[in-house]
Amino acid sequence: MSRAHLPVVVAAALALVFLAAGSAATKIYSSGALRIPIRDGETIEQPINVREAGPVWHLSVSVRLDHPRDSDLALALVAPDGSTVALASHQGGAGGNFGSGSRNCTGTLTEFDDGGDVRVSASTPPFEGILRPEERLAHLYGKQARGRWALRITDDVPGKAGTLFCWQLDLSRNVLEIKRAGGGKTRAELSYRERNLDYRDVRLRILRRGRPIFDGPLPKAGCGGVCPYWRPALDFGRPIMVRDLDRDGEPEVIVDAFSGGAHCCFYSEIFRYVPASHSYSRTARYWGNAFYKLVDLDRDGSPELVSADDRFAYAFTSFAASFDPVQVSRFRRGRLIDVTRSFPARVRRSAKELWAQYKVIRKSQFPDVRGVLAAYMADKYLLGEQKEGWNQLDGAFRRGELGRSSTQDGYPAGRAYLRRLRIFLRQTGYTG
Repeated sequence: MSRAHLPVVVAAALALVFLAAGSAATKIYSSGALRIPIRDGETIEQPINVREAGPVWHLSVSVRLDHPRDSDLALALVAPDGSTVALASHQGGAGGNFGSGSRNCTGTLTEFDDGGDVRVSASTPPFEGILRPEERLAHLYGKQARGRWALRITDDVPGKAGTLFCWQLDLSRNVLEIKRAGGGKTRAELSYRERNLDYRDVRLRILRRGRPIFDGPLPKAGCGGVCPYWRPALDFGRPIMVRDLDRDGEPEVIVDAFSGGAHCCFYSEIFRYVPASHSYSRTARYWGNAFYKLVDLDRDGSPELVSADDRFAYAFTSFAASFDPVQVSRFRRGRLIDVTRSFPARVRRSAKELWAQYKVIRKSQFPDVRGVLAAYMADKYLLGEQKEGWNQLDGAFRRGELGRSSTQDGYPAGRAYLRRLRIFLRQTGYTG
């Protein structure tokens, strides 16, 4: 699920999108769409070539094939050195197929993983979900990843034939990954190891004039080290940056990361050089789902951090129907300062886009406008146009667009919504 309003204020994807992409150490290698016959009394091997080197750290195998009697088949994974792991041997009784749906890689594939909830021998065709193979894939851990991997299928019972449509290999390598950035006299390195989207040994090293000033582990900030998962913001192409954020001639080092959770959270750690102590101070900023982008809005040579106010998520409606007003920050003397009111053109653009969204939503199949109007009112306060904004909301109230009772789906509605919105805008600093 994604919140449609986020592109209005910042080019960011929702947190869940971050789960789809791994680092360079983990990749999904696919056979692509196939139509390989599985004939009686024959064994086929369909290869996938892995070009990246390094010790195997994690493996899972996914398969989509049709066969009217799965118990005729033996499936195994063959490593580049010839080692094999049995995935499923004559399982499934009289049932048919591994996976279902489209007869290609877009169908529902059977996945074999040592962490599966059910053993394949305890499951039934079409073996959907994540299953533990007959032998542990961990037997192949530590072996060289580079080379020819193959799915071996043997049909040694006469009378039935089938077809292989796709197979995939999800493979992690135990390699140290390093992301580098530099600017002026400052260089920074973010290093880590990644295993199946689990990041560990995360370390930051900052060099100034070629000398290391900061060199230490980077803990999971803001969650006491118990985030559901942690990962650098690789999807934005820059988990680490070196930029002069405050025009003092000394670049800051910015590390962007994602802390995990269903809808949360992006955060940044900004490291600022302190000449007096010849060290770096650290400032953390939590963006929620909105993230940020660097834009020099006033063209003074130092960028602003343009994001959205994630406090509006869930405040008046569900997450999917929530909207955030624009938020602009500036880094000065080791602090991030809210300067949104200094950029009325950007706020006006946000308000205009939110109002356009409101007009679409109120005529849609799910006309919940409470989230978009809350963000719109925040922008109107920033512009000093709150009277006009409240007139618009009063009109929505009279038309019944805010709900006919005091609550709706567990959130304030009707006149109660208007009262709650006034309190919320005061508490979050928009009215003052």
